[in-house]
Amino acid sequence: MKITDTELKEIIEYTHVFEHGVYYFFEGFIISEVNEGVDYNWGIVKEVIEIATNYYGNEASICLISNRINQYSINPLGWHNFFKSGRKINGLAVVSYTENSMVSIAVEMLFFNSKLERFTNIHEAIHWVKEVNLQQQKTSIKDK
Repeated sequence: MKITDTELKEIIEYTHVFEHGVYYFFEGFIISEVNEGVDYNWGIVKEVIEIATNYYGNEASICLISNRINQYSINPLGWHNFFKSGRKINGLAVVSYTENSMVSIAVEMLFFNSKLERFTNIHEAIHWVKEVNLQQQKTSIKDK
């Protein structure tokens, strides 16, 4: 289900439309909806990083929710390059509506150096990312 078809559309803080998909910015997390047939690669990831950095700032502590309403391919090396570049993300929630996406998620897990969970419901994913962000805030406070 598209985010704009839910009550979540009322709390979107910012929307950015790329050629490859739409990104909805909320307090503490982003929800992505990638277009059908896209080859999601490091070039796309860099574009998203730039927009997210402009919106949240360099030291943002956020999660990403991938709302996989369309079929597209993912180059998991994009995550490898993301973490190699020194970037951080608290967690990734993948909302998938088909069992076929499990293989893709399993491969992504090999390259993802943070928390990753799969959901079949966008609201469960939002609850999870809020909990992950809260845990990260508690850890950051202890580290100071």
